[in-house]
Amino acid sequence: MKVPGIVGGMGSLSTVDFLQKVVSLTKADKDQDHLKMVVDFNTAVPDRTTALLYGGEDPTPYLVDSVNRLAKAGADFAVFICNTAYAFLEKVRKQAVIPVLNLPELTVERLCKKGIKRFWLTGTKGLIKSGVYQVAAEKFNVEILIPTEEVQDNLMTIIYSVKAGNVEKAKKVWEEAVEPKLEGYVLLGCTELPVVARSERLKLIDVNLEWAKIVIELCGKAVKEDETGV
Repeated sequence: MKVPGIVGGMGSLSTVDFLQKVVSLTKADKDQDHLKMVVDFNTAVPDRTTALLYGGEDPTPYLVDSVNRLAKAGADFAVFICNTAYAFLEKVRKQAVIPVLNLPELTVERLCKKGIKRFWLTGTKGLIKSGVYQVAAEKFNVEILIPTEEVQDNLMTIIYSVKAGNVEKAKKVWEEAVEPKLEGYVLLGCTELPVVARSERLKLIDVNLEWAKIVIELCGKAVKEDETGV
């Protein structure tokens, strides 16, 4: 069985949410049936959106350090639990000693195979500008819809409120200023968003949930049948 290396801490609650979903979705009868994982909870990684939009400190060296620490600890491959971090993927791959998977691309491929060919992309402004999901969508002939600038501003408020631990504020902004402005399938393209986003009207695609399934399957384990994913 392969051992995944998890580059976490971007942010903290979202990493915990991802790990919880890996455990809850793995078919297991005992501890030994679950994945062996190595986690680098690296909260020191500079803000990815600040780097992309405003010339802030490049997070690449920090991501490389995390990946190579995970390799030394026994990981067979690495993943970032941060969508915006994938804007730096190719730079990291050139210096990493183990493979780093492209979870956004694997997610779009998974959705395409399920017949989901059109969805809204929600996430940081850095992610949207980077084109991480747009490139993957073009590869698999999927249409991506981009929210208005106002909705993107409110998404940034939600994301950074979750990072600050202000979950109730984030929920309020989602319910009042984001959820009503979208329709159909909505990809929660920031790992903070699944922590707070709920809707009886929209078809939400939880990246933490989809990424958990991908990692479980790549490690040779079975995923529980569930009704919460797409």
